[in-house]
Amino acid sequence: MQSDNRTRSAGAARCATFLVALLCASNDEVLAGGWDRFDQGIDLLFDPGKVTFDVGLYEAIPHRKFNSVNGISETVNEAPNFFRPSVNAKFAPFENAACLAAYRYPFGLAIDYGSTWSQAKAVVSQTLTVDELGLTCSYRVPAGPGYVRLIGGLTRDFATFHQDALNALPNGTFIRPTLDADAATTGWRAGLAYEMPNKAFRASLVYYSGLDFFGQGSVKQLRLGGNAFLNIVPVTASPSLPRAVEGVVQAGIAPNWLNTVSIKWVDWSVVTSIPIIVSMDTGPLRAGRTLSTLNVFFRDGWTISDTITHRWNDKLSLSVRVGWDRGVSTGWTDNSDAWQTIFFANYKISDHLEVTAGAGVAFLAGGEINKLAQGGMFNATFGLGNIVFTNLGFRYRL
Repeated sequence: MQSDNRTRSAGAARCATFLVALLCASNDEVLAGGWDRFDQGIDLLFDPGKVTFDVGLYEAIPHRKFNSVNGISETVNEAPNFFRPSVNAKFAPFENAACLAAYRYPFGLAIDYGSTWSQAKAVVSQTLTVDELGLTCSYRVPAGPGYVRLIGGLTRDFATFHQDALNALPNGTFIRPTLDADAATTGWRAGLAYEMPNKAFRASLVYYSGLDFFGQGSVKQLRLGGNAFLNIVPVTASPSLPRAVEGVVQAGIAPNWLNTVSIKWVDWSVVTSIPIIVSMDTGPLRAGRTLSTLNVFFRDGWTISDTITHRWNDKLSLSVRVGWDRGVSTGWTDNSDAWQTIFFANYKISDHLEVTAGAGVAFLAGGEINKLAQGGMFNATFGLGNIVFTNLGFRYRL
């Protein structure tokens, strides 16, 4: 009888380990409020391997259009496709400790209205890319039937921003005012988790610090009036990206079934207006002058998701996630509410190698942009949109 109990216990442990591994492989969100690409997570810390390498490749295909601009019917595509890689390595430096080294794109923005729309003089395209190098470590201590895990880490983040427009001068020539800036900063994260690996139970709460950048760059072909413009103006900016708190609870709900609920709050309301400051006397412009501002006027964001995972057999597990993201727009941008459904499959090729593939869609609520009332250049309306996305990931354990 004791032998049968040990056999069942070992089988349950293997099942729990495999389900936890699948969840770590698939716990990624493609869409979120603001500029969040939802790649700050620390789930790989809980992977059962002593050394684990993980690579994820994500592609998103947005379908969102303006239906009218300043009260006039106009169809304008808003966003191009975007790709995001994620490269991670988990290792255990000593007993009950785990560290996660990661290269990720936690934040990003991609807008391309094209140069033929009616407001090209205000903006043609915008891109923001944040590359992050991070090291997060944890240490667990026995507590009751499981472990308490203390979590802490640091990141180094590198941001690049680009915006351009298209202006026609009175003499019939065109100039392309362009803003390019680079910035870097350091962030941190800290958290606490309780886990019972043999029961596939885990509850975690992690705080991610805000990122306060100091950026330097230039504005090229800055129009002064009439046919006059400056070829290049050096500028600075001090943008911030918000702090966040994320709670995750996962538990077995039946043999070979796992349920995971995630709630994330992001302090997007700190991102309102970013001044662009002249950093050196240039032509008629004096250093310290505010040249322009990048406005978004966000509100805080909330994201709630639920993931159900089923272990089909010893090699294959399937997952489905549904989620809701509260839009952060207050009328200046089109960051409306979104609902998403994602399907994942994880296949264990060998004792060392697993592959995860996923596909899903996010449905975007319609709405309107009202910039004119706040001193902006245009208003616009947009209908229901969607983002189709795919994921391919590989995980190798030594």
